[in-house]
Formats: sequence, structure tokens, C-alpha cells
Amino acid sequence: MAYFLTFNDVSFSYPSSTKPVLENISVQFPEGWTGITGDNGAGKTTLLLMAAGIENPSAGNIQGKGGIYCPQRTDDPPGDWEEFFYSGDRDAERLMNRLNINAAFMDRWDTLSHGERKRMQVGIALWKNPPLLALDEPTNHLDREGRDLIAANLEGYRGIGLLVSHDRALLDRLCKSCLFLRRGSAVMRPGGISQGLAEEERELLAGRRMKQNLAAERSRLAAEADKRRRTAESAKNRLSKKHIDPKDKDTKGKINLAIISGKDASGTRLYRKMQNRVERLDQSLEKARDFGEQKKGLTLRGTRAKMDSLWRSPPGEIPLGEDRALQFPELVILPENRIALTGPNGAGKSTLIRHIRTGLPPQLKTLYIPQEISAQESAELLREVLDENEKNRGEIIARFSRLGSSPASLLQSSLPSPGEIRKLMIARGVSADPSLIIMDEPTNHLDLTSMQLLEEMLGEVEAALLLVSHDEVFLSKLANREWSISGEGKLETK
Repeated sequence: MAYFLTFNDVSFSYPSSTKPVLENISVQFPEGWTGITGDNGAGKTTLLLMAAGIENPSAGNIQGKGGIYCPQRTDDPPGDWEEFFYSGDRDAERLMNRLNINAAFMDRWDTLSHGERKRMQVGIALWKNPPLLALDEPTNHLDREGRDLIAANLEGYRGIGLLVSHDRALLDRLCKSCLFLRRGSAVMRPGGISQGLAEEERELLAGRRMKQNLAAERSRLAAEADKRRRTAESAKNRLSKKHIDPKDKDTKGKINLAIISGKDASGTRLYRKMQNRVERLDQSLEKARDFGEQKKGLTLRGTRAKMDSLWRSPPGEIPLGEDRALQFPELVILPENRIALTGPNGAGKSTLIRHIRTGLPPQLKTLYIPQEISAQESAELLREVLDENEKNRGEIIARFSRLGSSPASLLQSSLPSPGEIRKLMIARGVSADPSLIIMDEPTNHLDLTSMQLLEEMLGEVEAALLLVSHDEVFLSKLANREWSISGEGKLETK
């Protein structure tokens, strides 16, 4: 017997919000994987939380809800980890082997890479084998091997799977359909994300053409209405007795006859009829406003530093724990460098970033976006932005909007989503005019549109770049040098 998760006219609003995050959503999810896509702040995580029974809708009802939600954040260890590691359960052992997880992970949780934490988080969720599994960005932080391991294990899940991800390959590989969230509404499209995006683009193109046709028709009718208005006014002036000689009885008689027969009102009626048609077209154009293009994109030029080098280090090594160390040759960051820092999960990339940041000259203006921003740090950053003076706050929120997210969604939440907080850090950092930009996994948590906007923005900067990422396409477009760390802890420059 097939099972379904059904949303019946569901809406969700935060207590402080003036507009619902999701509004009148009616959709059915069958067994198998369904992708959930939309801009940061569109309500993807909220939908997963309601499906898992963690949040309740503000209106409507959900049938078949209840399961496990696997969050984006990797701040804390997942629940039931002790049973997973020490029960001797064969399914647990199989998943540990297949996802390269071992019991020593819990002894060094604080030093695990976020990719290692993510594998463990997803592994425990799969081991519980719930009837519904809601995964929020399961491949964030993962290297290519980790993504392949996660995808292969998710293919074996047989319940109702909801998958929020910006990983197009994963969505195409797993999903039979994708739900597109846009401005509070939802549209289900068959197939993976590539097929769904192509269908959405066709719909948007048709919508834009419809809007253009409506606008052209509106202009034509408005011109015709104005012509009839002038005709009506001319007729009214002709029927006026104001400038007629009081003794001209014949002319006055003709005007009286025109008034009695209603000829003076015909032009006015035609004008009003045409004006009504113009107003109806205005209403149609208002309904078609969503097919318009929101102004997006952000400029972050930065400044080319007038220094021989921004940072330099002789050959050395950095401890990584458990008798491991990262060994590196002489390293230098020049003002014109655009460096890709690559390597598998746990190789020491973030550790090297911390080492570099402690040795930067104090006068060097730097924009740093960390790999992960905790919930507490996110809430504090939002409060800091809201406490800015009105001018600065307005500029930051405007930049945030141009990175593809709704300011209303941000401002009505006490805890921004990981994608929203990343955009907020970028929006605030633009005013710093940096000479060095360091970003650790910058595409994590970002929606597909925002990833493209970030790529375009970084492609134009004059500042030096140091980018950590597992997105090979992203790095190939932006970097001109590579620092590569092997699994054995050795760094090579290319």
C-alpha cells in the first residue's frame, strides 16, 4: 500500500510576521524522494519542520506527518549516537562502513570537519529508517567522495523523502519530482531539478510575453481613451452657449436640440467605456507582476592592496590532533592572487585558514565568511545589523535583497536561516572595501540563484581571493592558483 504526505491548504506565519512564510499550500508527497527548491527564506526548512511534525501550521492541516528532520546546521552531535555506535546492530555497522564513520568521531566531535559531522548526521537518520525523512542540505561541506557516499545511501531509502538541496546532481539523481517555492506559493513539477527548472523557465518566458502583450494593449487603449477624451471635451466646448451672441437664436436652438437628444454625452460615454477597459488591463498587469524581473546582483570591487604581499609564511606544519599535522611549503598571498584551497574533508583547510588569519597585518582590510555560523552567532549578527543607524541599516538590507532574498522574511525572524545569514554577512562586508576576501565554503546553504550571483560578484573583485570549496565549477571560474591538501596532510601549490 502506498503512503502519502498531504498538505491541505496549509499556511504558516511567525508570531511577529505581517505576511505568511507559506500560504494556502496544497500538495501531496508520495514515497520516494521529492526535491524542495526556492530562494533562501522561501520557507523550505519550515515546510520540512511541519512535515516532520516539529512545527504546526498556522492554518490548514497535514495528513501523514511525522518522521525525522535532519537539519542544515552541524553545531551539535545528533541524538541517539551512543546506540548507533555501540548497539552492535548490523544496519548501523553497514552504514558506518559505507559512510566512513567510526566510533572515535564522538571523542573528537569538536575537531571533526563539518563534512565528517554531516556524514554522521545523515547516517544516524538513515539508520532509524523513519517513514518520513526530511533532509536539509545533506551534502553541504562534503567533498566529492562524501557526496557520492551520501547519494548512494539515500538511493536505498524507501519511505517518503523530502530533500532540500542546492546540489543539482543529487536532486537529478534521486528525485521523481520537485516542489518549487516562490513568494509563499508552491508548484510541483515532475522530474529532477534540471527538468523542473527548464519547465519553470518556459512558464516564466510565457508569463513575460503575456505581460508584454498586456502592456502593449494597455498603451494602445490608453492612447485611444485619451483621443476620445479630447473628442468629448471638444464636443462639450462646441455645445457651450458661453460665447454665443444672446441674439443668435438659431445656434442656441441647435445646441438645445443636441443636449435633448443626448449627442453631447456620447463622446463622454465612449471615453468612460475605454477607460474601464484600461483599468481592467491594469488589474491583469498587477496579477502578472510576478513575471517581472527583480533587480538582483551586487558589486563588491574591493581594493588592490599596495603591498608586496598580504601574507607570507616559511615552510612549516600545523597540528591537526591525533598525531596528525598539516605540512606546507613556503606560502605567500600576493595582492593579485585568486587562490583555491582544496582537499578532502578533515584535511585541515579550515585550520589553515585560521592560521593565516592570525598572521594578517592589522592594517589589511579583510572580509571573512566562515564555513559555518552558529545559531547564536547568527542571532547576534542580525541584532547588530538592526542596531545600525537608519542609513547603514537600509543600505545593508538593500544589498541583502539584491542577493536574492526577501528582507521581510529576514526581519520577521529572530533566527535567520544559514543561507540568509551568509548573505547578510556579505551585504554588511561590502562597505568594508576589503583588499583580501577569505571565504570558507561560500556556496554552502545558498540557493541556486544566489550561488550564481555570488560567482558573478566575486568574478569582478579587485581584492585578492582565498576560497575554500568543493564546487569545482565555482573554483574554476574564479581562481588562478591552487593550494591542494592531500589526504596525507601535505599541501602543494600549483
